[in-house]
Amino acid sequence: MMRFNVRYSYNLDLLNLINVLTGEDFYSAWHKGIYELFGESLSKESKGCLEKAVKINGSAMLGPYLSLVISAVPNFERRSLVRMFSDIDFLHSNFKHSVYYDVEEWTEYASLFSLLIPVIEELESKGFREYWKKERLPLIKKLQRQFHSYAKRFRIDQEIEFMLGIGQAPESITVYLCTFAAPHGIKVCGPKYLTDIVFPKEASLGIAIHEMFHPPYNAKNFEKELQRLSDDPLLKHSFETKDPKFGYPEMEGFIEECVVEAMAIFICQKLGLEKDPLEYFAKHDGGSHMLSVVLFDYFKRYPKSSNQVFEEYFQELLQIMPIGSLDNEYKLILQQINNRNSK
Repeated sequence: MMRFNVRYSYNLDLLNLINVLTGEDFYSAWHKGIYELFGESLSKESKGCLEKAVKINGSAMLGPYLSLVISAVPNFERRSLVRMFSDIDFLHSNFKHSVYYDVEEWTEYASLFSLLIPVIEELESKGFREYWKKERLPLIKKLQRQFHSYAKRFRIDQEIEFMLGIGQAPESITVYLCTFAAPHGIKVCGPKYLTDIVFPKEASLGIAIHEMFHPPYNAKNFEKELQRLSDDPLLKHSFETKDPKFGYPEMEGFIEECVVEAMAIFICQKLGLEKDPLEYFAKHDGGSHMLSVVLFDYFKRYPKSSNQVFEEYFQELLQIMPIGSLDNEYKLILQQINNRNSK
């Protein structure tokens, strides 16, 4: 049986606090009063560093990438963030072996680490570590046992293995409970992810299922298919009209997220964690994952065998799906659901 570990990390929580410190309303709305508590009093130098970091990153969503990189470092929970960030070669030597490493992306974002050192140093000099231990850690520990007991009620290992294929599920999953991760569920290196204590337990367990499916296939094996999907009017529309605050600036990453969303919600419905998948798709990330709706429907119409590797199954579905006119397929699915609901 899969082990489900529930942990916490000061380092990860601090890195995701940085999103809030940018002053972006998208994050301050989730963490009311935190910018006023720690962001407003930051020095001009630190605020300037944050502005530069947002410009380099292309958005205020800094925490997920920073968390991903440090999670490749052994015992990252116990190490000093400032020391890790001060040794870019050390970070690179660990992260370059990760499946998430991309040399072009690293070259573009590597300067973030040294740039944010003054921000971290100032936060800690102002007592953030003491604040976190006194105000945040008790909230995390209160939920830690509850969530562990809750997760044990579900055999998510069986469902993850069903979707990925026999022998493909990890032997353990580690969830880090954070207080500044919202509104994101964040995948890091290994079978590990971050969730926020403000999320319902059903949602946090759903994030575990979702994140274990990344990546669902080797993109190199799907170059032609991904290009065909990229040219499909439904994908073009949903990609071009999505809110950039939700991430996925590149089409390939957006498609992967749509696929994983469909996989996860399909399993969550089976487990009773998601009662209304279509309502979820309509609201999540502003309803931009329209491909997820089509895939979810195809998962039901063309069931996957338990021993089939997902990559092979996905390849078969792509041969069946009318790529190029998925917008019509999407409208037909919604129409059929509306007709059933009106009876």
